[in-house]
Amino acid sequence: MKQQKALAIMAAGLGSRFGSLKQLHYITPNYYSIIDFSIYDAIQVGFNTIILILREEILNEFKDRYENKFDASITIVYVIQDTKNIPTKYKHLRKKPWGTGHALLTLKEVITNNFALINADDFYGRSAFTKMYGALFNSKTRNSNFFLGYALKNTLSSNGTVSRGECVIDNNDLLIDINERTEIKKLSSGIITYINAENNNIILPSETIVSMNFWGFSPKIFEIATKQFNQFLETSEIGEKTEFYIAKIVDYTIKNNLMSFKMLSTASQWYGITYKSDIDSVSKSISELIKQNVYPKELW
Repeated sequence: MKQQKALAIMAAGLGSRFGSLKQLHYITPNYYSIIDFSIYDAIQVGFNTIILILREEILNEFKDRYENKFDASITIVYVIQDTKNIPTKYKHLRKKPWGTGHALLTLKEVITNNFALINADDFYGRSAFTKMYGALFNSKTRNSNFFLGYALKNTLSSNGTVSRGECVIDNNDLLIDINERTEIKKLSSGIITYINAENNNIILPSETIVSMNFWGFSPKIFEIATKQFNQFLETSEIGEKTEFYIAKIVDYTIKNNLMSFKMLSTASQWYGITYKSDIDSVSKSISELIKQNVYPKELW
């Protein structure tokens, strides 16, 4: 039996700011989406299992797209992120999933080894996948956890606000603090701000390291995340916009010295789609990579 080397992709988001199913929105003339390039990169560097985290209502679209696309060495797994596994007393409060931390928990029953986790609508580049694969499956770092760190200034949208995990690292590139920041935007003056819980605009330096949800985990994360999720449900003021973020799980983990997270650096350029108006610039950038033969015109 082959050793599982899994990349899980969070594709269950509703895309409220985008207005439609952005996970499969075409960005090339050959009808490829950002997620296709992530899958291609992952397979190229050695990942042999692709796990798609989906909503029930989009499952068939993904199956139609990926069934029978790959040879027998690649396994495709579909998991559903919904509220069916939520304690009964909370089910009536919300219909949509609880965010990225909840997406992580959907993997508990299908993961058997270290694994990577990414967003469906972010383009990370081959180097990022190479770095993560090497870190996760190197026997010397067997029980370690990782994340790709990016400079905030390189992760903004010119078409609206974004959310990012603000990271603080030590001299050994170990994560010592992470906080989810929302409503981040670049002002006309060039200053970057986010809105805090008190609804105040707080300045963020442009070189701030942020997480773009490219994580590498050991399976121990599930035990920690499960406890955190139960506590979240008990103590949060739960509403339609309440989110259970991976950043919260990671922050609890490092603050309580349960596991460490090392930042991986990469030369890859990040591109992302938050709004429909982001599509043109992302499409042009990836088309240029195809012209440079970084990617073939036909991925599969």
